[in-house]
Amino acid sequence: MESFLKTVKSETYALNGWDFISGFANIPFTYYYKNTDASPDFMPADRLRAAFFRTLQEFPILAGRLVVNSQSRAFVVVDRDNLNLPEYIESESPIHYSFAERAQFNPGALPISACIVGPSPTASADGQLKLLNVHIIRLRDNSGLVLFANMPHYVCDGFGYSAFMRRWAEVCALMHNGAESVPFCNYAFDRAILDRAMPEQMQPLDNACRRVYSTRRVLGRFLSWLSPEARGRLLVEGCKRMPASAHIFHISKQRVAELRCRIADESPLRRISDNDVLTAMISQAVGAAACAASENMGFVESALRLARRPFLARDEFMSLVIVDIRPRLKQLEQLTPYVGGCITGIPVFSSLRRMSQAGFAGDKYGDKDGNKLDASVLADACAGVRQMVDGLTDTFVSGIDYAINRDPTCYAHSLALALTTPEKVIITNQTRFSLYDCDFGCGAPQWVCPPPTFLTNFASILPASPNSDGYKVYLSVDAHIMPNILANKLWSANTSLVY
Repeated sequence: MESFLKTVKSETYALNGWDFISGFANIPFTYYYKNTDASPDFMPADRLRAAFFRTLQEFPILAGRLVVNSQSRAFVVVDRDNLNLPEYIESESPIHYSFAERAQFNPGALPISACIVGPSPTASADGQLKLLNVHIIRLRDNSGLVLFANMPHYVCDGFGYSAFMRRWAEVCALMHNGAESVPFCNYAFDRAILDRAMPEQMQPLDNACRRVYSTRRVLGRFLSWLSPEARGRLLVEGCKRMPASAHIFHISKQRVAELRCRIADESPLRRISDNDVLTAMISQAVGAAACAASENMGFVESALRLARRPFLARDEFMSLVIVDIRPRLKQLEQLTPYVGGCITGIPVFSSLRRMSQAGFAGDKYGDKDGNKLDASVLADACAGVRQMVDGLTDTFVSGIDYAINRDPTCYAHSLALALTTPEKVIITNQTRFSLYDCDFGCGAPQWVCPPPTFLTNFASILPASPNSDGYKVYLSVDAHIMPNILANKLWSANTSLVY
């Protein structure tokens, strides 16, 4: 820590619309590490801490304060004389690692919780909004370690989060192997780099994106007026009043391949990716569940729900697909790794009733009882996702860039749309972040997972754990629709419940 305090410099980083468009959410993951050979030198606390602050030298922005001025422009201010150091907590547990293994890392079966933040960024105990939270739990007999790390989207996206975690692990592994010095790595934090990477040509937004980025809302004005800390408290309280229920599911590579073949039979699409298939499956499962729930509502409850969704047609369902713009900006890929915000949500609208029509009609693509899958609904959903992905050119990204940066409160109006749209799902694919490539010198994690619950109607496509293939899908949805998802024949025929 002393070396970090001596080397850190005062600096101000101007943030932009890309940082705030997803700033309402945290990036929280829990990593489970096993001491496979009962080594007394298993991930020692002093080495983890030393590697942490050595890595922080390369990510000084994480020791800054988030400041928003009277014009709604945001900055991270790093003041070496008044640092906002990350939250770093160490604790011990009487639980043995073998217990966590037997429980399949199910947080509902474990008497410990490493998660120390909610779904949205809020102030910590000292009144400051921390830009990095870490909680390390050492398990009984040094049998293993649970590591929780969180960053708010205000300061980075999943790419930046995983860059820090991999670098922390790399530095610690070098120290574990006796390295006398650790070479310095450079990361880019200057948001002007993103501005320079944008093409000069700009494509106008389509109708769907205009609804997300260009429509002003009363709730949006209120949300933009709040400080980031107050906005976070409001969102966390909202999550408590409308609780989420979350599960993790597994789908094998073989199942995805079979679904892709079946969808290809129903679709003119020349290319269908695993992401297209998984996104379509999630949209169908959540959409059908929402449709079933709305049909069973009473008059008053139905009226209240309609009042919450003034921006969608009665039969409309919104899949807000999170995309990373880095691959679309060739100039950005050629530069020092840029770890600022580079993601946003692109809406794909579908019919709620159409989503509920997917089912089974007796071939190899069917369910566990041999019933044939009617893939036409998934084919339609895939077509919408594929059209969105193919249309996301660099000039289209430039159009979004203009929309979210010309008005510094744009993010709040987009957030208002998400909050007032109960029939939706936010879908992000985090398989590209190599969550299991975080070896601190004593082996890779056996399990990496999001928190027990998160935002409502949120889905994350995750890489499978080292001993399994395919994908994990994390679903955190309104508690009242989760039973409908678990009862969904199409979903349950192609996935298995982990916990």
